[in-house]
Amino acid sequence: MITCTICNGEFDQEDIRYYGDEPFCEDCFFDHYTYCSVCEEPVDRDYCRYDDSDNPICESCYEEDYDSDAPDNPIIYDNDRKEILSLSKDWLAGRRPKRLIKINHNDFRLEEIQEKVGLVDKGLYLYGLRDREEYQLMVSTNLFNRISQYTTLNNWKVTIEQDGGNNRIGISKSLRENKFEDIVELLRELTTIPKQIAA
Repeated sequence: MITCTICNGEFDQEDIRYYGDEPFCEDCFFDHYTYCSVCEEPVDRDYCRYDDSDNPICESCYEEDYDSDAPDNPIIYDNDRKEILSLSKDWLAGRRPKRLIKINHNDFRLEEIQEKVGLVDKGLYLYGLRDREEYQLMVSTNLFNRISQYTTLNNWKVTIEQDGGNNRIGISKSLRENKFEDIVELLRELTTIPKQIAA
């Protein structure tokens, strides 16, 4: 028989668990200790970490899982900061959140377009194109007809090419320079859910 370190009860070997060299009955062991879900070594509950699913993890395994490539101070653009605050307020108020259109920050004037369009109901990804003779807009399949119709109704002389993916628009440099306000209006049109008219 083996004596439990905490309750001093006597137990058979098969009913004993160990933490270090100290023996514990099962009840006392699980009151104070558990097993790491990664390496399965016993770990003191007071010094245990937990993952997103509340699985216990010892300090060593937790540190091994630490992403050293993650930046300590990531770049947050001013527009992103506004979006984060808006999303938080909408979530707390129980409203459907609005968001910014997503952009490639390296492309000319896209940040200005993103800021001018503001927060939107429907997501969209915007990227820049070099000027080309064959086309000035590159749009995903799901937006092609709508943008073609919009540009025709608004008398834009613009060549559109269909691209794969969903909710994506590439805009040539010359359009970004010369039709800035028109591009902003197009994007607002695409990303706004029409208000229901009361009967």
